[in-house]
Amino acid sequence: MPSRSLLRSTGVFRYSPELGPGAGHTRRDGGSTWWWLIIDCDPELGRYLRHQFLLGHRRTRALQSPLWGPHISVIRGEVPPNVAAWRRLDGATVEFDYDPMVRETEGFVWCPVSCAQALSIREELGLPREPSPALHLTIGNANQAAGGAAI
Repeated sequence: MPSRSLLRSTGVFRYSPELGPGAGHTRRDGGSTWWWLIIDCDPELGRYLRHQFLLGHRRTRALQSPLWGPHISVIRGEVPPNVAAWRRLDGATVEFDYDPMVRETEGFVWCPVSCAQALSIREELGLPREPSPALHLTIGNANQAAGGAAI
């Protein structure tokens, strides 16, 4: 398989992100977003990548935007052993590289990501360096009906 070029973008670290303005931290499944860390990415990047997905499917499959918009989940509900470092970089800008070739897993559409700083934060918090699933840029959900919300 030929190697692909990665593209660079920036995002902003958001710790314990609310599900929407004033919506709080309780998810529909009863879980919480308190111990989540995301990289909030440019909404236009997500719009562009969703449009590419639509064109690649001959305009037959539109995507619902994620509730948080395009984002990278660095920590997904894992309580870190070193909570003293939690929120240390809240609001800081971070660079990441992504593969613009979108992938789909069970209706979730994403792009692979490389971000050494995000992995270092996981280590600083006492978590395994590599998350599972691996870092990826979530751009949309093909399973949700219009008006639904995915994170």
